[in-house]
Amino acid sequence: MTPLAAWFLIGERPNAVGGLAAAMTLIGVLLLSGGLTSSFSHGDLAAILSAACYALWMVELGRHMQTHGAPVATAAAQFLGAAAITLPLGAFQGNLSLAAISDAGPELAVLGIFSTGAAFGIQTIAQRFTSASHAAVIVSAESVFGAIGAAIFLGERLSPIGAVGAAVVFGSITLLSMTTDKSKIGKPAMAD
Repeated sequence: MTPLAAWFLIGERPNAVGGLAAAMTLIGVLLLSGGLTSSFSHGDLAAILSAACYALWMVELGRHMQTHGAPVATAAAQFLGAAAITLPLGAFQGNLSLAAISDAGPELAVLGIFSTGAAFGIQTIAQRFTSASHAAVIVSAESVFGAIGAAIFLGERLSPIGAVGAAVVFGSITLLSMTTDKSKIGKPAMAD
């Protein structure tokens, strides 16, 4: 959805390779998650809505980073904003307590520091140097690494169709990286 959002919001028309990489990523993620099923649930609708919001966020984050920079302040503002919105919701609707937080401390630390803080901090910095569409394709590798982590730490096994999906996602990232204009690496992208 990010290439479409970038096209509609900032006029960044996707090129053929970027569009192909985005389509491959979508197919790969669908296969990785088990493929399309015959039923469509409220969870599927929530996932689509979440993806649309994420696409808009990727475009706006890219525009902000290319215009203003300040990646550390931007990442910190994002984390504080997310905490301000979600902590009251968790306290109101969830089972949020000091005992629950203490019990989940190690998992929360890994999730907060590595999966969220480091990953999105690096993404925020990187979006000064690439388009939102390219960043979205690259970030899609998160699903592949999540499956690898589940296999290593939880003993889960990837189905053959899921393995094909993971390969397609990596193929889309490889395709995109082989066709990216290398002269722009190391230079912040300029806002149009």
